[in-house]
Amino acid sequence: MNVQDKYPNPNTAHHSIEWGEATWDEDDFSIRNRYNTEDGKFNRSGSSEVPWEDFKLMIHQSIQRGHFSKQDIANLLKDMAEYIAK
Repeated sequence: MNVQDKYPNPNTAHHSIEWGEATWDEDDFSIRNRYNTEDGKFNRSGSSEVPWEDFKLMIHQSIQRGHFSKQDIANLLKDMAEYIAK
């Protein structure tokens, strides 16, 4: 992945979320849930990369199938409203 954006998780030094050009195709966008091992090496088995369109479908279907709590959805709606208001 050619990382274009990164969110380092403040709760752990070994976890981040990354967005960028997909490993398999530079014209495809993807997201990665990245974990590093204690020695700083990349943990491939715990750092999956997912195509952006698949990620959006995963979120949509998770909501449709009731896998998000109402509080989770309320938090997402609040974040979306704040983003739109910018």
